[in-house]
Amino acid sequence: MPNYIIGIYDDRDQIYKKDLANRYKELTEFFIRHMSSPTPRELLYGNSINEVLNKAIKTENTHCLIMSIGHFIQSPTFFKYIDEWINKIDFFITGHIIDKDSGNSQENSDNHYYGLHKQCLLVNLKYYEEFKKPDWGANVRDSGMPEKVAVAKRSSDNIHDDYTPLFLDPTQDTKVCTPYVDGWNFINTSLNNNLKVYNFHPKIRVTKRYAYPNKDLDTLKEQLNWIVNILNGATDCVFFWNTESMFDVKRYTKKVQKPIKKLYSVAAGFKPNYMLHSIGFTDTTEIVYFDYSKQALSFKKALIDLWDGRDYPNFLRELKKKFKVNETFGAQTEGKSYEELWERELTYWESEETFYEHWQQYKKLKHTFIHCNLLENSEKLIKLIDGTEDSYIWWSNCFHTVTAHYTMPLNDLENLYNNYVKNIYENNNSIVVFGADHMDNKIEGVKISELL
Repeated sequence: MPNYIIGIYDDRDQIYKKDLANRYKELTEFFIRHMSSPTPRELLYGNSINEVLNKAIKTENTHCLIMSIGHFIQSPTFFKYIDEWINKIDFFITGHIIDKDSGNSQENSDNHYYGLHKQCLLVNLKYYEEFKKPDWGANVRDSGMPEKVAVAKRSSDNIHDDYTPLFLDPTQDTKVCTPYVDGWNFINTSLNNNLKVYNFHPKIRVTKRYAYPNKDLDTLKEQLNWIVNILNGATDCVFFWNTESMFDVKRYTKKVQKPIKKLYSVAAGFKPNYMLHSIGFTDTTEIVYFDYSKQALSFKKALIDLWDGRDYPNFLRELKKKFKVNETFGAQTEGKSYEELWERELTYWESEETFYEHWQQYKKLKHTFIHCNLLENSEKLIKLIDGTEDSYIWWSNCFHTVTAHYTMPLNDLENLYNNYVKNIYENNNSIVVFGADHMDNKIEGVKISELL
């Protein structure tokens, strides 16, 4: 597997909309964590491209992926494609090439040169060190100082428009010009060392987005409409399948002996069932489902009332013929067939028969359903939490979602989360927690008192 670290180029000082600068930094960090879960990426920071890279070469990583403030990862496949690119291609720099040199240029002049947009860069650290840590190359538009640079053979095709070449090939020629675009010296260094400069492949580009923080408000809203679409659909979505690992539960069962008396859980997948099965339950065990999606709660009720515990894929297809369901997926489930996902589920249960027998007992338990958004009205859940011994709660990543991090500043979200934990503790100081905090730190079978 490729070994790379993510560096944040903290360019907030260049964002004149100061009220947005900190929020965009938080969102850039959030989408990195969110899309790389369940294995969060290590981050390092710098106030310049070179500062980030100079820190990165002190680590044991082979490459550094640099993102500036306002760069958002839209899909987990972004990291998959980056892995593939590093494995397949030998390069010093891959990024967003901006053409200011050729006949296709927006500013057609032989006195200009190519540059790289700061939004996202992938740098080979071996070459960075081997090339004696070259300067990034700030534009010299104001000073007008000429530079001797390597001439590139530009690809005839563009990623889009007429100023984004697919690649720049090295040549043996040089020229003197005035580079008007940042990043020119990384391109110059790569070409001088006979290494092709690559633009990010289109399949990588569609998994990420850059919001230009200094644009007008209407443009910003348009750039962020994909986030708004997520928010609008989230409160009606249904997770048919587990998008989180069960190994936290499996590890926990090695240190527990008493069955669950009361379980509070989000209405998603079969993780609550696996908790009951692994930890144990009795015929008096109670389940309280809470969720901000009314449809998720309705689906959970229908599952208990209508499904016999066999052939889950067929049940889902029949249900979808009768009802409109806003089905959603996670990084671990997207693109897989129902049969593949059902087989994956059953690997935790050893056999379909084991699951079936569990389901017959589970359906007989007392179930309560609460429509509750933990970010807005967590008191609806908290008032139902009593002092019952051997109680458990699984809140998944409720505090580390797009909704949570987009709708409130990080400090406010942290305070909300801490108060939520404190309020639960006051009702039941021994309840055991599974899930994640507001920074996506995993909570794997920890007593609530340990989170204070």
